Amino acid sequence: MPAKSDLRISTFILKGLPISLAVAGGLFLLYSSFIWDRAIMPVLPGIFSETISVPVKLVQVGGELVRIEMDNFLLFQNFESLPALSYPSLSILFGGLVWILVALGLALISTLKKLYFTAASALVIFLLAFSGINGLNIGGISSNYALIGLMVGILTPLIGISFFAPSWGILKRFLLILFSGSVTLFLLTEISEIPSPWLWLGENSVFPASMVSVIFLLHIGHAFISGSSILLIQLNKGTGIKITWHILFIFLIYFSLVFFSFLDLTGEVQLPFPILPPAVLMLLGGLLGYYVLSYKIDQTDQFYNHPDIGKSFFWTGFALSTMTWAWVIFKENQSMIEFFNHVFIYGQVAFSLLFFLYLMANFSEILNSGKDIEKIIFKPQFFAYFHMRIGAIMAVVVLTIYADGIIGVQLASGSSNINAEYYYQTDRPLQAAILYESSWTQYRKNDKAKNTAAHLRFSLNQTNLGMENLYQAFDNSPSIINTLLLSSKLHQQEKIFDAVFYLERALNFFPDNPYLVNNLSLLYSKLNKPAEAISMMDAVADKNTVLQSNLLALKVKHHAGQEEVEPIPEDQIFRINYLVFENKKGNFAPFELSTENLSENYSLKTAILRNQWTNKVTTPLSSDLSIIDSLVVKSQISAEEMNFRETRILRTLQDNYINETLKYLNGTAMALPNAAGYYHSLSAKILFGELDFEKSAIDIMVAQERGFQNFQPIHLAILYFGGKPAEAQLISQKYTVPFPDWMVWDENGNLAENPKTDYFDKSAKLHRAMPVDFLNHLEEIQDPKFKSEYAFKVFLHKMHWLNASDFEKVKNILLQNLGEVWTTEDLDSWYSFVTKEEATKPTEKINALIKPELDLGRNAYWVPLVLKKVNAEPDDLKKYEILQDAIQFSKDPMIWIQYVKQSRKLGLDSYASNALMEMQGWLTISEIEKLQFENL
Repeated sequence: MPAKSDLRISTFILKGLPISLAVAGGLFLLYSSFIWDRAIMPVLPGIFSETISVPVKLVQVGGELVRIEMDNFLLFQNFESLPALSYPSLSILFGGLVWILVALGLALISTLKKLYFTAASALVIFLLAFSGINGLNIGGISSNYALIGLMVGILTPLIGISFFAPSWGILKRFLLILFSGSVTLFLLTEISEIPSPWLWLGENSVFPASMVSVIFLLHIGHAFISGSSILLIQLNKGTGIKITWHILFIFLIYFSLVFFSFLDLTGEVQLPFPILPPAVLMLLGGLLGYYVLSYKIDQTDQFYNHPDIGKSFFWTGFALSTMTWAWVIFKENQSMIEFFNHVFIYGQVAFSLLFFLYLMANFSEILNSGKDIEKIIFKPQFFAYFHMRIGAIMAVVVLTIYADGIIGVQLASGSSNINAEYYYQTDRPLQAAILYESSWTQYRKNDKAKNTAAHLRFSLNQTNLGMENLYQAFDNSPSIINTLLLSSKLHQQEKIFDAVFYLERALNFFPDNPYLVNNLSLLYSKLNKPAEAISMMDAVADKNTVLQSNLLALKVKHHAGQEEVEPIPEDQIFRINYLVFENKKGNFAPFELSTENLSENYSLKTAILRNQWTNKVTTPLSSDLSIIDSLVVKSQISAEEMNFRETRILRTLQDNYINETLKYLNGTAMALPNAAGYYHSLSAKILFGELDFEKSAIDIMVAQERGFQNFQPIHLAILYFGGKPAEAQLISQKYTVPFPDWMVWDENGNLAENPKTDYFDKSAKLHRAMPVDFLNHLEEIQDPKFKSEYAFKVFLHKMHWLNASDFEKVKNILLQNLGEVWTTEDLDSWYSFVTKEEATKPTEKINALIKPELDLGRNAYWVPLVLKKVNAEPDDLKKYEILQDAIQFSKDPMIWIQYVKQSRKLGLDSYASNALMEMQGWLTISEIEKLQFENL
């Protein structure tokens, strides 16, 4: 049983291990080539916002429409080239896998015949010399002690097994070499004083693995032609079809493919058609190479004694090649990627051509015979297979010379990249930058090297060197990532026209690239070229959700036509911008963005809250205020605090929490004095909407004192009817603002009366009017539109004064002029809800207007609802608090007399007396006495 177990393990070591790693390497290679997509050089959209004013509430008084506007946030995404990612753990893992394969390869070498063993040992010494082991700096910088130690740790068991234990199986050989080499490496890393020695070894394992890969890539040079030829020969047994033409056809197709790939790699031609990447051809060649291998082993002399040794060599080389090629693609080591591409294509061109000539020269006369030619295909009578390989190697040399020996430059540059990666991952930016720059100087198709060098120079505050790197890269080898970084830095330096220049030039090399188009369009927008920005982005926007979102934002910003979007993408930023699109039109969006679990990104969370609450509010006020208040407290920058405070103002305003809104506006004006003028002007508009001309006029004057200058004619009307006619004239002259065209002055300088001035005068007096006054005013108004509007305001602000008879009169006026809006049922349910103590349910329209589920005392100017709340409150102190809050705003006599009553009830007679004295400012003594007689 132990013998069988050892045999199974030996079989796994010999075949299963390299095959498993070859399969994993092949999958990794496909992933790196087609899915990874250079992700180690991240290009991500950065977010910035721009504000645009949208209406949050429309106020209409006497035909004058005033828009209460606040900012919404359009989010734009600008693609940025970020510093390269690093994966030190993966580098160490890659080095470990390479070491396992190297240990297996050494175990296989120990089985070779003596002469071949000697040659292979010399190759091992050569590879160890270029393994970077001396970089451990043991005993001095780049001293040879580490190399000597490693050679002793590896070659001693290798030579010992070959000479003194030739009967050992592959398992013992592998374990001994793996153990001895691993212990040696461990001791060397423990002695070494460089940072992260295992990372150094992991990164530098690429170089020896690449050298072994070169041997394998040349070994499979004719695998496709030889494999397909053998397959055709086997299919032709007993049929005698002329397969010579089939082989010729396959050869011409494949040779044309690899030859054109060669011309493309050397820059001789720009192919108008796509070709398979060399890495894919290598996988195909490797699979066919194994198919051919058994025929080659049977027909040619080998340097090993058992066929399984040769097959294990093959799979070990295949695994090393796939893993290493995949790794350099994953790491974006472009010099090494090009090195692999060139070596593979050189081998394919040379070996495929020579093998085809070899095949035709030796077997053209019998290829169509249908006989077992595959059994002698590597043992010809004339043109020997050995000579064919020598000729192919000479052809590879010729191709290398034709390409100016570029593979040597690529290898040197790739080696600099490998060392730079180590310094980059161990946080030594200066050394890494120098090595990356050296790598790029050696080989300029090297985007990552120059990009990372520039990033490192910027991080070292060496801006000039960083910009020089980017200019050099663009002039010699333009790339998308470097152009993005260059234009971004130029933009930061306020060199916008230079940034536009480089983006425009880059689009000549990379037409319709979405990254370049996006960033250039945003710069066009900044330069006030909306037509160019929108048309350029519109041409490619369908391919990218970021561009779709930016295109919508550009159209909204520049007031360009935008059709309704169906279906609306799920992208969050697109939906944020779509909210602005709908908010400008005053429409509800067909979706709702969650305001919970907000992003940490300031622009994103600010835009979600502001835009969503502008469009629609469905969450409880208490939870929303908890969110926004915490953000206000946490904000460190005044601009952030200002935005969050304005968002809070918006939230309370949307549910008509007028008391809270006005208080917070006043507090915000005090907390942010530089913007106090704006906040007082906003407060004035809100108060005007509630018909409080007096307080609105005061806020306008305060706004003017605090620097507000954007006065409109309606401001002058508010001042005039709010009891400040002289101030209205002063502002009109100072800021050259005309009065509304309906305010006309006679020759004596007095305002000429007309239906509109009369309506404004009566509206300004509504809140403090007694029933007889506002009902007389209603009768006096002749204009049907003004009459119905005033009747509605009476219902909204004064319904608590109306008895059943008065209610019917006002109701009839509304139904006569606004019958298409309100029904008898609507108005009756409104009156019942306000006047009856028992619970009554308003109709849908009335429910939408007053929202009875919210706090009835939220708007002091909606006095009927405030009084309903007071009457429903059993606690006297809370009644007092409700009334005290209300009299800060409204001058409705009933509110004030109820406040007097409640003050006396609580024993606060001085407060009651002060209130009665203050009421004399707008009521006569007889009116106050009547109120006391009826209510106290």
